[in-house]
Amino acid sequence: MTPRLRRVVATTIAAGAASAAVAHGQIAPTPTGNFGGGAIAVPVDEDTVARDMLLSIRARSGGRAGVDGQIFTSCGAGTIKGEAKLAADGSFTLRGETRRRPVVGVTETTTFVVRGTLAAGGGSGTARGTLKLDPRRGATKTCKSKTVSWTVRRASGPSAAPGPAPAAATLYGLTSQKASRARHAVVLFTGSGARSIERFLFSFRSRCDRGRVVVYDEQNFSPEFDVAADGSFRDVERFRLTFADVVVATTVVVRGQFDRVGGAAGKLSVTERVSSRRTGKRVDICRTGVRSWAVTP
Repeated sequence: MTPRLRRVVATTIAAGAASAAVAHGQIAPTPTGNFGGGAIAVPVDEDTVARDMLLSIRARSGGRAGVDGQIFTSCGAGTIKGEAKLAADGSFTLRGETRRRPVVGVTETTTFVVRGTLAAGGGSGTARGTLKLDPRRGATKTCKSKTVSWTVRRASGPSAAPGPAPAAATLYGLTSQKASRARHAVVLFTGSGARSIERFLFSFRSRCDRGRVVVYDEQNFSPEFDVAADGSFRDVERFRLTFADVVVATTVVVRGQFDRVGGAAGKLSVTERVSSRRTGKRVDICRTGVRSWAVTP
């Protein structure tokens, strides 16, 4: 090789390396951290409930992400759980099947597909699921969700001074409680007059004092409640659910404060008092404890 040719080859190699370095520098690393939210539909009716979803993602170094969530159908909530691989641009597809027995004598099987892209501050995508209810007695029932468009935001706390609630806004985030692979999600929608929260949806898992109740991830839909002019709020919800063997009396407490940039944060708790349907005697008390939560637009 002549000296001139060696110089040309060396220059070409150096230029190629520099171009590769520039290209590599333009690729942002896959995001890491905790993200939460989902989707919430308004107004509420039999059709719109199948467009609700809770989703939380814990993205780890190396491009792996743990995913937890619930996708709603006309016959209940399907469970989403799994591990996803994030591509270099943050995109992922998670397909899976989960099975649980939350009610005596009934097996729930959910098949699902979650697609989306995660970035530093949050992400978005779509999901769909099919829920099959298989009772020991009676016919099997199968329900499908709509194709839901979801949004998640990075976990955060109050980022500004207290302020009034935004009007007709959807906010996404997380609670402080751990789920199977991520943290439990929360999503809310404010009223058009900025003086109410029309829907407040979150997932949770209780711990029972005596260990007599099998616990699973659950969800709560708080009905509309008022927000003060300064953006503060507190709501106490009480209801009873009757099952084949037990009656569950539930108390949900949600309180919080909006901030000047449209976010909100606060505390919540769920207490479930489980009694025998036949005798009326207390079986167990299950509680989440007081958990913090935060959401952003």
